[in-house]
Amino acid sequence: MQRLLTHEALVFPDYGAFELYDADCDAHDDNSLIPNARAHVAASNGYEVRVACAQSLIKVRLYIETWTAKPPVPDGWDGHCDLQLELPTGQLVISEGTMGARDVMLTKGHCGVRISYRGRSEAKGIAEAQSLEADLSRHDGTEQYLLQLWPEAQNRLLA
Repeated sequence: MQRLLTHEALVFPDYGAFELYDADCDAHDDNSLIPNARAHVAASNGYEVRVACAQSLIKVRLYIETWTAKPPVPDGWDGHCDLQLELPTGQLVISEGTMGARDVMLTKGHCGVRISYRGRSEAKGIAEAQSLEADLSRHDGTEQYLLQLWPEAQNRLLA
């Protein structure tokens, strides 16, 4: 297996979450994902991945990697969950809710997805200790997510 692409972004966790989906899959705002994402950090319906952040005041750092095959679980992260996502165009949308969206071009197809995370409790503690008027930008990136994607057979996508 080989890593093909890496990308990094700061994402605002509007309402405590952000979503990932293909530009051709208008599947965002799937409220059925909310309870599952809150319980497991992230959830997917096959067309959208919702990541439930630990707080909603500080931007989170999102690392994106594409691989030729399923990579090993990375070291140095607090936990992870494996999901699936369909990318018919390969244009991955990173949606920040009411804050807007941006996209990253990836390889199209059916993907296995791993969301690894760290810094959640630290970011939550910082956010809870601050007033809403405080400038928290110096803490941007305290909460971090690693999105790893790899090609996967279609028949396993929604099984």
